[in-house]
Parts: sequence; C-alpha cells; structure tokens
Amino acid sequence: MQVRVAVTGFNAIGGVMLTLALTALGVLLSGMQVDPVNQGGTGYLDFVLFFNAVLFLFPLAVVLVFLGTRIKRGEHWAWLASLVFWAFVGTMAPLLTWLLPAPLPFAVVPVCCAAGLVGLLLTPQARMHCADVDD
Repeated sequence: MQVRVAVTGFNAIGGVMLTLALTALGVLLSGMQVDPVNQGGTGYLDFVLFFNAVLFLFPLAVVLVFLGTRIKRGEHWAWLASLVFWAFVGTMAPLLTWLLPAPLPFAVVPVCCAAGLVGLLLTPQARMHCADVDD
C-alpha cells in the first residue's frame, strides 16, 4: 500500500512538473522577450518560468515517472535512487530559496513532499517490497 501511495505521489509531482515545464516552453516559444530590466524587475519570474521549468523541471519529471515505475516493480536500485533524489530535493529547495530572494512556499512545499515520500519509502512494507533479494 505504501509503495502505491509513493508511486502515485511520484506520478502526481512528475505530472505537475511536466505541465509547468510545457507551459513555460510554450511561453518561451510564443515570442515573449525575456528582458528583466525592461519588464519592471520581474527577473525572478523569468528565472522560474524559463530556466527552472524548461531546463530543470522537465528532466526531473521524466526521472520521477521512471523511478516510480521501477519502484512499483520492486527494483532495489530505484528505491535507493529515490531516497537520494528526495534527499537532494529536500536539501536544495531551501538552499535555493535562501540564495535567491524567493517566497517561503518555494522551500516549504518541496521539503514537505520530499519528507512525506521518504517517510513512505522507509516503511517496512516498502523496504520489503523493494528488497534486494538474490534470485
């Protein structure tokens, strides 16, 4: 049960990230000129829309869906990779929010998602489902 919930979370978060990446790509391809100085200081919004969404969110969405599929099959390496991935997200989101003058939800939401999914993956049932058993 915990594995199904975690995989559903992986797919939901991956779907949201993919939607944001495709939206940002659409805005980028629509001919909008990105010039923060001439746009009245919207540099952070431009950063989130273009760099973060197109170059960062799309590959991570693909990785999340891939890892979720492999965890559902019970592969131990995917379980370990997922723990490393969520530890990275839980560490980097607050750090980037602190380095960039970003609103607090940009740190809180990823950390809460990461903590919840790591908690699900560390349950005994999930560890047993993804155990490294030699055939």
